[in-house]
Amino acid sequence: MIDFRVKICGVRTPEDIEACVKARADCVGLNFYPPSIRYLDPESAAVHTVNTLAATHRIVRVGLFVNEVFENILAIADRFQLNAIQLHGDETPDLAARLISAGHPIIRAVRLPTTAITPAKIQTIIGEWSDLPVTLLLDADAGAHFGGGGKQLHWPSLAAWSQKHAPTLPDPHWILAGGLHSDNVREALDLSQSHRLDVASGVESPKGKKSPELIRKFVANSRARGVDAEP
Repeated sequence: MIDFRVKICGVRTPEDIEACVKARADCVGLNFYPPSIRYLDPESAAVHTVNTLAATHRIVRVGLFVNEVFENILAIADRFQLNAIQLHGDETPDLAARLISAGHPIIRAVRLPTTAITPAKIQTIIGEWSDLPVTLLLDADAGAHFGGGGKQLHWPSLAAWSQKHAPTLPDPHWILAGGLHSDNVREALDLSQSHRLDVASGVESPKGKKSPELIRKFVANSRARGVDAEP
C-alpha cells in the first residue's frame, strides 16, 4: 500500500511542486486523462520536469487514468516510475488485478452520490473492489467529468460506512475527495472520520491553476485536525 496523507491532484508545473513542498503536502497526482483541464501529456517535457522534481523531493507520485487501456497505463507508470496508479473511470477489477500483478499499487476512485447514503449502499457501490488489495478513494459523482467537479459528499454517511466496513478492507485507510478546500477541510475530517485527503479544484484559482496560498492553507488546516502531512 502507498503511504501519504495529503494529495494535491492535477499538478502541472514546477511551481506547483514547489508549493506542495513548502506546504508539506506529501503526494501529488499527475493527470493523464486528455479531456481534463489538468491533463499532462506523457510525451511532453513538462511531465518529465514535474515528475523528476517531485521525486527529488520524495513526494509520492500518483498517475491518474480514466478508461485507459492496460498497455498504455503500464507503459506510463513504468516510464515515470510512479509510486501508484489511480483508476478514476469505469475500469474493471480485472484490469486492476493485472496492474497489481505487474507491481503497481492501485488507488480506486469510487464515485458516490452527494446525498445521504447508507453504509450498505456505499458497500454495494464499492462492490468487488473491496476484495482487491487497493486503496479506495471516495469521490463525488461528477458524471461524464469523472471527478474534479467540486461536489461534496455527505460526510456523516462516510463515517457510518467507515466504522462498519473500513476495518475489513485490505487497506482501511481510505481517501476522502470531493469538494474539499481550506475552509471546509476541518469539518470534513471531523464528520467523515477520514485521515487521508485528495484535493484538486479546491486549491485552484482560477480553475485549473494551482494556488500556492490555497495549497498552504489546505495542508495547514488538514494538519490542524490531526492529518500529519509526513508519512
